[in-house]
Amino acid sequence: MGTWGVAILSDDLAADLRAVFRDLIGDGLTTSQAVDKLVADYASSLDDDDQMPVFWLALAVVQWRLGRMEQRTRQNALQVIESGRDLQRWNDPKDRKKRARVLDNLREKLLSPPPPPKRVPRSVRSATMWMVGEVIAFRLASARWALMRVIGHHTDNGGRFAICELLDWVGDTIPSHDVIARLSVRIEQCPRGISQFVFQEPSKKKDKTRILRTGLNCKPAQKPGGYTALVWPYVDRLLGEIFGID
Repeated sequence: MGTWGVAILSDDLAADLRAVFRDLIGDGLTTSQAVDKLVADYASSLDDDDQMPVFWLALAVVQWRLGRMEQRTRQNALQVIESGRDLQRWNDPKDRKKRARVLDNLREKLLSPPPPPKRVPRSVRSATMWMVGEVIAFRLASARWALMRVIGHHTDNGGRFAICELLDWVGDTIPSHDVIARLSVRIEQCPRGISQFVFQEPSKKKDKTRILRTGLNCKPAQKPGGYTALVWPYVDRLLGEIFGID
């Protein structure tokens, strides 16, 4: 699991919990039923000293925003905040200080009345048609193209998504199959060394125009494993922060 900022939901696990919780509510479960399912499904995270705080803090944020605050979640989140367990994950003093302010703000919210309950629509499950080996072009914010190659698929409550590797290339026009076949995989330049990700295909029309199925296919450089997630509307920022492209 990766963390890309001090905000409560700037974390792979937290973002995943937010999406799954909303899906469960959209499917008609009560808040308590949804939490019961998440506690069972994420038992390994709750047994992990680093992930347990993230679990309860993320659920608390999402529930409060949706006006569906559950007492169990509130109590666990407040206990995490008061114990200081979450701050132990932050080694950099500046990040720890910023995170402490985030937690203080969350404490204030959890001790105040939540907004009225919001309607959560039933989610439309994703079902990607991208095939393993297929090369997908993505138009960056700079209007240049980046290339990703499908290496597998991830299936969860949200549906079926492509797992991709980013090719080490950015340009104005799509290169030939021979050029693409020789490209190496771009890897994050930090200890995590992220080299693959779940790509959540966009739902908005303006974002869909940035995706091009090239019709080219070549053998993936790696098998799925240890991937992060690129989710809209944060795809551009995450590509910049993780892989250094814009």
